[in-house]
Amino acid sequence: GHFANGCLLARRLAERGVRFIQVYYGNGQPWDSHSKHNETSRKLSADIDQPVAALLTDLKNRGMLEDTLVLWGGEFGRTPRVSTLPGEKIPGRDHWAAVYSALFAGAGVKGGQVIGKSDSKGAYPVTPSFTPYDLGATVYHALGLAPETEITDSQNRPMFLNRGRVMETLFGAG
Repeated sequence: GHFANGCLLARRLAERGVRFIQVYYGNGQPWDSHSKHNETSRKLSADIDQPVAALLTDLKNRGMLEDTLVLWGGEFGRTPRVSTLPGEKIPGRDHWAAVYSALFAGAGVKGGQVIGKSDSKGAYPVTPSFTPYDLGATVYHALGLAPETEITDSQNRPMFLNRGRVMETLFGAG
């Protein structure tokens, strides 16, 4: 399918030295499951499971996984409970920024870890949590760029690449 082809293209681009590659799933917002959440999630998960596994296997077999960070995630999670949202006829789940998941592999990431824990409802973290800024800092770190590097914008004003902290626990530290 479309996403699988994107994963294959990503591997080919990485082989040719491209440093940053994004594989996007579908047009519109297919993961935005305001209605039919379970049905939608099952279909989308089935569409990405094999291509992501094949990409990771491919990178490992070619000796590229140690130098390539693979990150799969989004900018927020979904509400812990299914409900019928205003304007919808079929129950679903709304945006939820308090708890969300991401998958990290390669580039020195220690595999087999689950980092962080939510309460029994999946509503709020009960362990120290990370922010999208921390995710960005971790990507910069994997690219060999110090997140706290100061740069200047187009009007010569100083700014930092990122104000997050590297997720050291991914790499077995911390």
